[in-house]
Parts: sequence; C-alpha cells; structure tokens
Amino acid sequence: MRSLLAIVFILISLPTIAQEQQMDVGGGVLCDTAQQMQRFVALRGDGKDMRVALQTVNDEAQTSGACNYSLVMFTGGQPVADLEINGKPVSILEIRVHAFGNGSAWKQVTEVTQYAAVIEKGALI
Repeated sequence: MRSLLAIVFILISLPTIAQEQQMDVGGGVLCDTAQQMQRFVALRGDGKDMRVALQTVNDEAQTSGACNYSLVMFTGGQPVADLEINGKPVSILEIRVHAFGNGSAWKQVTEVTQYAAVIEKGALI
C-alpha cells in the first residue's frame, strides 16, 4: 500500500514540480554525451535508419543505453554544437532530465544530463 501511495504522490507532485521549474516535455533520441549525439546525427545524415544509427552508437560505446528514444520532462537546452542533416540545421542541446515517461506515467529521477538533437523547427530528432 505504501508503494502505491508513493506512486500517487509522485504523479501528483510532478505537474507542480514542472510548473515551479518551468520544465518542458519532449520525446526523441537522447544520448549520454554530446559526441554520441553528434555521431548519431552524422549516421542519420548518411541515410542510416534510426534503429541502425542507435545500435551503431550503442555498439561503439559498448553499452546498450548510451543513446535511446525517450519521453522526458526536462529543463535547460543549452546548445553545445551546430550540425546539419541533409542541408537542415541541427543543434545539439545539453538538457537536464527530471523524469522519464512511458506514455501513461512519469518516473521522477535524480537530475541527469543528456544530449538531444533539435532540427530547425524545434522538434527533437
């Protein structure tokens, strides 16, 4: 019963926390390092399928979790690099993730730094 109450509390608290910290919500590929994200963007620019590009970066990093597709609640968004895919500008952003979502619930986490790529109209890759 306690765990159920804790889950309910977290779900109730997240919107309040998000409003206080002005968090954004977004989904896309996130990587542990800017270099991994740059490699992912380069592979996509060379025409690689998203799954193949993710697998390649994860294989090179020797971990299955270096880059993944995630739904997150985050703050920040400082640009660390500018690239392009097929002539379209892409910015690599450093973000601070506060919660991961699965479409129906959020799991709050200790703040973790991740890197995202954003194409010209603000969409995460």
